[in-house]
Amino acid sequence: MKLIIAEKPDQGLTLASVYKMKRKQGYIEVLPNEVFPNGAYVTWAIGHITQLIPPEKYDTNWKKWSLQTLPMIPTQFQYEVSKDKWKQYSIIQQLLSDPQVTEVIHAGDAGREGELIVRNILRLTKCDKPMKRLWISSLTKKAIHEGFLSLLTENDTRNLYYEAYTRACADWVVGMNASRLYSLLLQQQGFSDVFSVGRVQTPTLALIVKRELEIDSFVSEPFWEVKAKFQIDKKKYEGKWEKEGETRIDSKEMAEKISAFCEGKEAVVADVQAEKKEYLPPFLYNLSSLQADANRRFKFSPKKTLDIVQQLYQKGIVSYPRSLYTKKDMDIIDRIGEKLNYNGL
Repeated sequence: MKLIIAEKPDQGLTLASVYKMKRKQGYIEVLPNEVFPNGAYVTWAIGHITQLIPPEKYDTNWKKWSLQTLPMIPTQFQYEVSKDKWKQYSIIQQLLSDPQVTEVIHAGDAGREGELIVRNILRLTKCDKPMKRLWISSLTKKAIHEGFLSLLTENDTRNLYYEAYTRACADWVVGMNASRLYSLLLQQQGFSDVFSVGRVQTPTLALIVKRELEIDSFVSEPFWEVKAKFQIDKKKYEGKWEKEGETRIDSKEMAEKISAFCEGKEAVVADVQAEKKEYLPPFLYNLSSLQADANRRFKFSPKKTLDIVQQLYQKGIVSYPRSLYTKKDMDIIDRIGEKLNYNGL
């Protein structure tokens, strides 16, 4: 029997719903079918069900905030189960120890964080059973079914796990050490608050501050432009005065002189250029470009956009939303066609 571990409860339900099933407490039993002749269990994490342990669990001397204990760099990083997610972890652990389970199918999201979430569970439970990887970017029934028929090996996505694990450790080192360092130094200057510093958070905040200072220091300068309406061969168009590619004029007096000089004069077409251009279709959205567009058009916050597109993904309407890529394999064309036909378009 196979044990399928999804990243979230609703994702687990979607995966299991392709087949006949029975709901249990914290997991779903998939009845025997052509893909799983002996049946299968489907269970799930609840996002990041594990977390890196705090400094004091590595070394009791690290509990007290002191410049003398910095930097804190563990010899070996360790994970623990989040307290509020222990119940679901226990269910997964029990299923992994079931002698009927002979193989684990990693069904986390097709990205580095999905890779980390499920592999950390297997690592923490010391599971040594063979693992296969479900790698799909869509949760349609067809995509799920085909995905289970063409599972990847454990080795195929192992480097993604290393990437995510390294990122998590780097975040820990920067966050834990830099937050303590700056908080302690600022306390010496009379500040009492704790100041959070992060590998991504702090540079991003610095960019925002820099832009805000640029806006505050910006001094607007007035300028003028001269526009004229033309009619040639019964065709009308509007043109703008320019000199060496510049259309802005520093003084109102000069703009008025140019306007007065040109007014009523006969226009002469000095040059006509015609060219044929090909415009490539735009790339597909990735998460950041979608969030930027949704904010510009609808004033949605990044979180609201992510929540909406995540729900659409769970319903099989869009592909995996957290992808960094804006290109898809050619087989996505057939799936898009099927989806359009399904919706009567």
